[in-house]
Amino acid sequence: MGDQMAPYGEGVGPRSATSGVRSAFRGSGRFGPRRHGTSQATVSQAAQANDAFFVRQSPGTVAVRQDGVHLVVPGQIGDVGALDGNENPEFFDREGSTLGQIEILGVADTPMTCSLFAISNLSKVRGAAYLAVWYLTSHTMATSFEVQSVNPDTLGRLLKRLGMAWVPGTNNMAGETKDVSDAARRKCQRHHWRLREDSATGP
Repeated sequence: MGDQMAPYGEGVGPRSATSGVRSAFRGSGRFGPRRHGTSQATVSQAAQANDAFFVRQSPGTVAVRQDGVHLVVPGQIGDVGALDGNENPEFFDREGSTLGQIEILGVADTPMTCSLFAISNLSKVRGAAYLAVWYLTSHTMATSFEVQSVNPDTLGRLLKRLGMAWVPGTNNMAGETKDVSDAARRKCQRHHWRLREDSATGP
């Protein structure tokens, strides 16, 4: 019949032949592997640029907003236990004048749970709680993060936006550390904060 499809070998090759060509390109890195390598290189370059940026900042700086406001933590960066001392994370403007502190009380960091009793924003900077949660969750090795005695009308609303949930029968809120950390990071970045990331620490 005039409209009969041509059999294999008469202008239309079998599907396996086409697959073979694609497989050859795939094996040579023409598609996936090369893009993957480029992506890794881009991430590495961005991380190096971020490291270089924070090297130029004041000692202890872990976050810088686009207007120059920055957050400085006490002790060695990554030492969560230093937040349970007499010093608090403190905000400074571009000129170095203080804008107030974030008071963090009752920090307890164990292999299973990183917890604290309270977070209070004693500064003029909005969204300080997100920065505090990001810093804690990105520098603990605990798998769970918990805040105790949470006021549902204030801090509770913020923590709920980070995916944290109420612990039954208590006034505490908890969540998986990595999930909370990722959510807090996104919140901080939406508020135009550049964060000091350390791939050697965190959940």
